[in-house]
Amino acid sequence: MRNSQRSLLLTASKKVVEMSKDAKLIHQKNVWMLVLLGCFFAAGLFMNILINRNAMAVQPLLGIVLLLILAGFVWNGRWPAATMLLAIFLLFIYLFFIIWNERSFTSYIFLGLLPLLSLFYQNYVAVALGGVLYVSSGVYFFYKLHDTMFAERTNLSDTAYIAVYGLLILAFSLITTMITRKMSYRAEHSEGRLKAILESVSVGIWTYDFGEMKLTVSDGFEQLTGYPASLFEQSPERITDMIHPEDQHMFFESQQEMILGRTSSVKECRILRPDGEVRWVQSRGTPHFNALGHLVRLEGIIIEVTDRKQLEETIHYLAYHDELTGLPNRTKFGERFAECVNKGDYPLALLFLDLNNFKDVNDTYGHEAGDHLLKVIAVKLSSLIREDDMVCRMGGDEFVILLTHLDTDGVLKVVERILANLSEGCEYRGVRIGISASVGVSFSPDGASSLEEMLRQADATMYDAKRGTSGDYRFYGDRRNETERVR
Repeated sequence: MRNSQRSLLLTASKKVVEMSKDAKLIHQKNVWMLVLLGCFFAAGLFMNILINRNAMAVQPLLGIVLLLILAGFVWNGRWPAATMLLAIFLLFIYLFFIIWNERSFTSYIFLGLLPLLSLFYQNYVAVALGGVLYVSSGVYFFYKLHDTMFAERTNLSDTAYIAVYGLLILAFSLITTMITRKMSYRAEHSEGRLKAILESVSVGIWTYDFGEMKLTVSDGFEQLTGYPASLFEQSPERITDMIHPEDQHMFFESQQEMILGRTSSVKECRILRPDGEVRWVQSRGTPHFNALGHLVRLEGIIIEVTDRKQLEETIHYLAYHDELTGLPNRTKFGERFAECVNKGDYPLALLFLDLNNFKDVNDTYGHEAGDHLLKVIAVKLSSLIREDDMVCRMGGDEFVILLTHLDTDGVLKVVERILANLSEGCEYRGVRIGISASVGVSFSPDGASSLEEMLRQADATMYDAKRGTSGDYRFYGDRRNETERVR
């Protein structure tokens, strides 16, 4: 028996799941209509027993039969729209029999339940059916039972007024349904658009109520953080656990701004997802106060801004680095030079390196080979200097290297090591390409020389080296205006 009941319930639930959205809504309203009509019948039965000591006035047997018929259709759930119309029609039958048997004005008044309850569905067909049944039955009873139910001062010519009144009720019901449906459609459309927007930008909404000491978060938190929303509601402290350790101070600063500063707060920080992924989020919070100025709750949203932060980092990187080789560019090099001067990282040495016959590589093997060569040289130069030093691509086939805390001998050892390494060449598509370079060196023992001056000196000595043997280097004398060959 239990298995059969369980199978029946499963069957009924499956039928409900298979319904469309509108059909499900009508089915739910049918369930509530059954409850309302049952309560109406029970209340009428109770009132008649209490006042008239007679239950027959409400036709108990008829009412039970009609309710059972409606309950069967509602439980079946296959035809929600037809069940909706059946509910209105069964109510009409019940009221018709009560009025016909009682023939009292009090019973006649209950005809108004037809258009009133049909409005519950907000369905044009249901409203029209309820209105038509109300108008037609109202006119019929007024005409047939005029002498029995109505006062002597009324006459049959008043039937027209009854009809007009009923039609006004019908028109009002239809207009109300139209307005309500339009408002509902707009609300659903706006909700759908908002939901689509929130889902597309990964937004989580949160509220903290100080009265209940309770945190409430939206389902967007799970999509954004990877943790279930219920986790944060049960343990609000888990929010700080998912924030990157280096950014946790921002969370506490935000709380102070909203609670103590009584102002809105906007912070950007990193969060750690369960899978180890790091995401950037922007948190916007606002405090809310009651009429007495007491803080009652905090509300806000968190928005994923990972793509924007990555774009900003890319833009910042490209502003300070060469796009082809990834080496620092002239702007970054200038900042590093100024930093060394301010920190007193003396002596300073600037190496200006220019590749020999680089144009021949492009002409012989193509620009792809030239680009490959520049990338290889960038890696070589970076590996041959210390972490505190810097190599920069000035453009074309020119590189500049900044060395700190080295005397003349130390600088020359670096230069010779660079030239020796470059002389090994590089391989491109099975072909070994030879590499040679000319280097000009400018030396500043006390950092008194500016970057422009040292670049000019190193550039001049580099061109002087080019006029000599390939793979040569020259040193610009710090105390005189002529170059000297250093070997």
